[in-house]
Amino acid sequence: MIFTSDNASGAAPEVMAALVAANEGYTMPYGADDGTARVEAMVRDIFAAPEARVFLVATGTAANALALATLTPPWGSVLCHRIAHIEVDECGAPEFYSGGAKLACGASAASSASGAIFASSPSSSASFAPPL
Repeated sequence: MIFTSDNASGAAPEVMAALVAANEGYTMPYGADDGTARVEAMVRDIFAAPEARVFLVATGTAANALALATLTPPWGSVLCHRIAHIEVDECGAPEFYSGGAKLACGASAASSASGAIFASSPSSSASFAPPL
């Protein structure tokens, strides 16, 4: 197995077979489909979180950017290492989807907690979320 970008090669045959199977017939879009309901039920069960919501996205960049956008207001900052994945590989997506929050990149691992996310806002000093 080669661990590199999910954009560097074609999809595995199993993934393509699942896509073909999912493409049969008609279904409701935008999270109102049976597949999303099944995933949401699994997440609620696994995490014992009966009100958890699931929003499936097509790429890791979308998942990272949208997760950061839910944690960080447009006037906030995400503290990260200068070579953190969100800084060097996401091509500005975190800033775009957060509506303007900035990535504040430290110069070394000592300057940030291994890419930990800290979202600041004017009404509170800081809030912490574990690394993604």
